[in-house]
Amino acid sequence: MSRDIVSLDNVYANRLGTFVKLTNSILPVQYPDSFFQEIVQNKNGKETSFAQLAFYSEVAVGAVKAKLIANKKGGILPHGMYIEVLAVLEHYSGKGIGTKLLEYVESEAKKHYQHALYVHVASDNVRAITWYKKRGFEQDGDVLLDYYKNTTGSANALVLKKTF
Repeated sequence: MSRDIVSLDNVYANRLGTFVKLTNSILPVQYPDSFFQEIVQNKNGKETSFAQLAFYSEVAVGAVKAKLIANKKGGILPHGMYIEVLAVLEHYSGKGIGTKLLEYVESEAKKHYQHALYVHVASDNVRAITWYKKRGFEQDGDVLLDYYKNTTGSANALVLKKTF
């Protein structure tokens, strides 16, 4: 029996630096340390945030971070799971790594009785928009102007949604 060349694993404290490096080198948005620290901090037994590293052979090449969104008080966030980060090194694009990361998020959403995924994508990132649409996402609403504050790319974003 052969081993799958692409695998996912949890982000432990000793791998947090790898997650940070991948995210900051792939994405045009720079996140604060607190964004990453919440991955490994104890959440009092309630699992609301999910993160994985993707490995090609033994090399970390991708990362995903998502969180459950509850809208019990009439807030602006929808029910479902929000993908905060999904990134794969360009050299490993097209090898099914992003799809595997997305399948992980969808699986976690289903385990928590959520039936929608949401993601913000820079409005000029045609490659990512096309990738998500091929996987069942649709644009949800208008372009959000000046959504990204600390970015080297477009500040405008689209919200994409997938229901299942």
